[in-house]
Amino acid sequence: MNWLDSRTGSNRLINSYKNRVLPDGASWILSSAGCLFWLFVIEVITGLLLMTCYSPSVPSAWASVHYIDGLPGGEFIRGLHYYNSQALIILFTIHTLRVLLMASFRKPKEIIWITGILIAPAMVVWAVTGNPLPGTLDGFSQINVEGNIIASTPIVGPIFRKLLLGGDEVGNRTITHLYFLHVALFPIIMGLLLGLHITQIYRHSDKIDDLDKSNTKAVPYWPYQSIRNLTTFSLIFGLICGMVWFYGHPLKVPADSGIHHVPRPEWYFIFLFELRRYFTGQWEVVATLIIPGIALTLLLLMPLIDRISSEKTSKVMRYLIVTGGILTWSGLTMLSVLRDHSDVDYQHSKTHLAALTARVNELADHDGVPPQGAITLLRNDPKIQGPILFIKHCSSCHSHADANGKGIIAESPSAPNLYQFGSREWIQGLLDPEKIQSEHYFGKTEFKEGEMAEWILSSGDSEEEEDIKDFKAEMKQVVISLSAQAQLKSQAEMDKKDTDLIREGDTVIKEGIGCTDCHQYHDAGELGSGPDLTDYASRSWMVDFISNPAHERFYSDSNDRMPKFHDNFKEPNKNLLDQKTIEIITDWIRGDWYELERD
Repeated sequence: MNWLDSRTGSNRLINSYKNRVLPDGASWILSSAGCLFWLFVIEVITGLLLMTCYSPSVPSAWASVHYIDGLPGGEFIRGLHYYNSQALIILFTIHTLRVLLMASFRKPKEIIWITGILIAPAMVVWAVTGNPLPGTLDGFSQINVEGNIIASTPIVGPIFRKLLLGGDEVGNRTITHLYFLHVALFPIIMGLLLGLHITQIYRHSDKIDDLDKSNTKAVPYWPYQSIRNLTTFSLIFGLICGMVWFYGHPLKVPADSGIHHVPRPEWYFIFLFELRRYFTGQWEVVATLIIPGIALTLLLLMPLIDRISSEKTSKVMRYLIVTGGILTWSGLTMLSVLRDHSDVDYQHSKTHLAALTARVNELADHDGVPPQGAITLLRNDPKIQGPILFIKHCSSCHSHADANGKGIIAESPSAPNLYQFGSREWIQGLLDPEKIQSEHYFGKTEFKEGEMAEWILSSGDSEEEEDIKDFKAEMKQVVISLSAQAQLKSQAEMDKKDTDLIREGDTVIKEGIGCTDCHQYHDAGELGSGPDLTDYASRSWMVDFISNPAHERFYSDSNDRMPKFHDNFKEPNKNLLDQKTIEIITDWIRGDWYELERD
């Protein structure tokens, strides 16, 4: 220790801590300052750990954070970084209110107070710059809302917004700008303010040599106050770790302009978001600049106001500021929360985003994140995109709804209902004389009076009960065999179990009841008036059918109004749909998508 002191003067720092005393004795309420310091240290350490794997760009930000979550302890460290930042803001507010009520800003501690007040907005902005870094939709939306709040400030607002976002819109440069602000500029600003703040605290603290020997309340800061600080910090840190362990901090859905979202700022900015409702248009600056500016200036000037006021006036003013601040923040925040609680659009957006968050993490865990970014995981996912694309391109004619009407109902149904298309149930209904002419099949099409419908309606006619029984048995075999052509994941087990029935059904289709008079089925029959039944309703069959239903394999001469969605191979841009879109719609109709197996 002597060797180290002779070269660095370390004992001077140690002695300044050992010699510090508390004239009025140790107190649990004084623990807030020490806890804040160690929470700040934890925030820096966890941030440095996250930096080792984080990649600051729109395509890679979400993927790198997901990678961090997959590392041993990675998700815990990221959750710790997030919840610790929230605890910093809460505890700093409590600490500031405590200092204000105790008038601990009085001479000669004015610089301590001023640096502490300046740390508050710097810390909040520091937290704000970190929220969009994972590349989530929430983070991007929040920084956009907060950027608009900043932009409402006259003259300098648009400039600061552009500096924050890296341009006029949230994008790749936003990530790089925010990354610089979050890991470089604001840590430096916070370090300088905090360094000045702490040195001033020790400079103006009571020392053992300065202590009045008759003061029986006085005790050394170490260990009497230090042990209280450590105990309080342990409780707070334990609570943070508990929240991380039990609730975690799920990586939310990646930013995508195509996802409907009702943005909201972080909880500590909700009061400002609500305040803007009462000052719109040109008066918005009152909510975003004037009121916060007056509040900050009032706090900065408290040492001066206290000096020129009487003790009673100062005390009343301090309690009014604390009470008014708490009530105003709580009231505005509660109003906004209650309004959102009854906002159907907002609640639907929250539920939808929660489902997308779970889904995108499942896909990333299973397939990894492609180089194009996490955004493609949902865009290429049939479970998510299928119904959206079906509604957009198919629901003008086709429904996709179960027997109870749950699902997608066509605007003006004029084509078969595609719910469970290719399944045994669907094909059985198609071959049922009582259903083939219903609106679920051919009822709204030209095929209602066609050869297929006519054959189905008349094929079961017979006076012999035995013939009818045999025909129904053959039709059952046809249903099983034809449905097996689809290779549906939903009935894979049944198809595997019924291999003998499928083989018998193949024989019936080729030789038994005349299917190949109109349809081709593998090596039997020829392309004719009906669609090719080879691999009927399989993925490739459906993709080809949607691409060009008028192809000779399908309805070459009798196509009923269905457009050719993808038949121009020389100029693909002129097609109604691209190949990928058709594949996604097909996979959704067939139920072909990855699903996490759950207990």
